[in-house]
Amino acid sequence: MIGSRGTVEIDPRDTMARDASIVGMSLFNMPDADRAVVHAALVAGLESGTLRPVIGRELPLSAAPESHVAVMSPGAKGKIVLVP
Repeated sequence: MIGSRGTVEIDPRDTMARDASIVGMSLFNMPDADRAVVHAALVAGLESGTLRPVIGRELPLSAAPESHVAVMSPGAKGKIVLVP
């Protein structure tokens, strides 16, 4: 998953060699009913353990400015979780 972190370059040959698929979408214009279905599916997947997000770092909420720098750093992997 890639958010709005800037330009992403993809090597088509590498994609074909891996028999991979690349899908792009935006959820901004999604109808509320569809958004509710997606939300319910995400919650169910997290509760059942089917979805296991990769946590890169956990930081206290007071370190929110540092988290913005960290997420934009080269090599950043996983989600950065702010703990209140």
